[in-house]
Amino acid sequence: MSYFKNFKSVTYCVAQWADHISEEELRKQADWLQKYVKIDKVYLETFRDSFARKEQILMIKKVLAEYGIEVSGGITTVTPDLNAEDKKRQRLFNTFCYCNEPMRAKLKEISEYTASLFDDFIIDDFFFTQCMCEDCLKEKGDRSWEEFRLAKMKEVSKNLVIDPAKKVNPKCKVIIKYPNWRESFQETGYNPGEQRDMFDSIYTGTETRHGAQQDQHLPRYLSYSLPRYFENTAPGRNGGGWFDPYDCDRIDCYLEQAYLTAFSKCKELMMFCWPSIYNNKRATPLGFQYEKLDEIMSYCGNPKGLPVYIPFNSQGEDHLEDFLGMVGIPMEPTPDFPSLQNEPAVLVTQAALKDGEIIDKIKAYVSAGGKVIATSGFMIEALKQEKYGNGKKISELTSIRYNDKTLVADEYQTEVPGQYGRIFVNGSEIAFPLLEHRNNATWSKAVAGHGEYHEGIIMFDTYGKGIFEVINIPEMPSKIYELPAEILTSMRYEMLGSGKIWLSCGKGVSLFTYDNDVIGLYCYTNDGCAPMDIDIHVKGEAKSLKILPEVKEASPWNPAELKPLCVKEYGWKEKEKETVFHTRINPGDFKFFKIEY
Repeated sequence: MSYFKNFKSVTYCVAQWADHISEEELRKQADWLQKYVKIDKVYLETFRDSFARKEQILMIKKVLAEYGIEVSGGITTVTPDLNAEDKKRQRLFNTFCYCNEPMRAKLKEISEYTASLFDDFIIDDFFFTQCMCEDCLKEKGDRSWEEFRLAKMKEVSKNLVIDPAKKVNPKCKVIIKYPNWRESFQETGYNPGEQRDMFDSIYTGTETRHGAQQDQHLPRYLSYSLPRYFENTAPGRNGGGWFDPYDCDRIDCYLEQAYLTAFSKCKELMMFCWPSIYNNKRATPLGFQYEKLDEIMSYCGNPKGLPVYIPFNSQGEDHLEDFLGMVGIPMEPTPDFPSLQNEPAVLVTQAALKDGEIIDKIKAYVSAGGKVIATSGFMIEALKQEKYGNGKKISELTSIRYNDKTLVADEYQTEVPGQYGRIFVNGSEIAFPLLEHRNNATWSKAVAGHGEYHEGIIMFDTYGKGIFEVINIPEMPSKIYELPAEILTSMRYEMLGSGKIWLSCGKGVSLFTYDNDVIGLYCYTNDGCAPMDIDIHVKGEAKSLKILPEVKEASPWNPAELKPLCVKEYGWKEKEKETVFHTRINPGDFKFFKIEY
């Protein structure tokens, strides 16, 4: 029976630990973890460079069963050289060469061994290849590495993992865990477009750690957005999110991974790994926070946000959706282009151009009354493809053009909903690609520049019944955080104004929205962070924002709800109303509300 209603608290035990731990030490560590963290389930690894002995696996399963802990299997597909011939292979992290027969036989043996001990097991995220040895070069032939590796890992998945496991144990279910580096999948053989139909379920790596101190450039919002992407990849079959305590110099860097994974409605919250969280000061507050997260998640419906179309095997403007999520724009990444029936707006980044039909899809969507928001990266690449004759005409939708120039801006102007004219603000110097448009053919809602020269950074065209809008992104995407609060608010409104809610505030806050009028805020802990004042704009007339979890006995220092600051009316033709609320949030805190009408 689970400790929590809305998710399972899960950890992973690596093979080397499993092969050496004594029963006495295991019980000592289990006592500590159950006291401070409360573990529902363990994935017990049988292989990582070497096998964990069967007697050890059975002992651990028996002891954990006494603690009421569910046990599944796990494998990590890394191996040392199996013979002298393997020394010629340069394999990153000791990943397998899948053109090497002894290594292929080893993986089949690992799958069979694990299936003989468990009715389900997970594959850790080293299930890829970057080997370029002579054997790989020969088998690849004149295919690209992407084509070769996608096909190779599809074959390996079936013939060396899934089929052997199910032959030994027909009840065995095999889970593939996808890593946090989605933009690189196709280069290493990860193939979710096809593997989602091969494996029984999938899992998501939500490790973001400290984004400024590693080379993966992963904004922490990825811990929310990537599970949403994989939930849309295999609806109902994304088993959980997997994070770790490494490179988390602040405790909050670790906790944030768990919070966002929970906010995404993952079924399991995986803390990697048992030896790393045992006796670790980062794990103790997480156990405390799990109870709060569980209570909050009981109020939340299904996550929703601005759809971001990211086709399988695509790359371009990597993780831009996460940078936008870090400034209060809720994102819902999807590998499928949404229908206008279900979604009134969609965001397309450069990655969307992997879809050869994307321009036609955009035209159809907009002309029927939808709103497509394109990034500058999408526009620049689409215009290049059009120019050189290998792309359909994006220029039919807009007068915006790009001439390989840079806009360096430290002055900004933007329209404000409900206010006539523009406000003028100064900001730090930021470089943008210079997107030029024809006045009065395309209209700009926000501009940036210096002195007497400014160009649009939020621009739109009407097309058919709908709107085609372009958002100019700084050349360095993390510079989004340095945009003036007024510009960030304009971006939020333009991306979410067709929805119900947007924020007026600065950087470093995420907004989470659910389909039952529940919303959440999280304020990140960054260098120089401070309490943040936030105005919450709700479309229409709302009576209050009920504070969640519900307050049983309200008092001046423990209110049950937020009352409106004001109700505004805006719009030139058809007047619309919005209700504005105010709150303050401390770094490292999350707040959830129910909109009451």
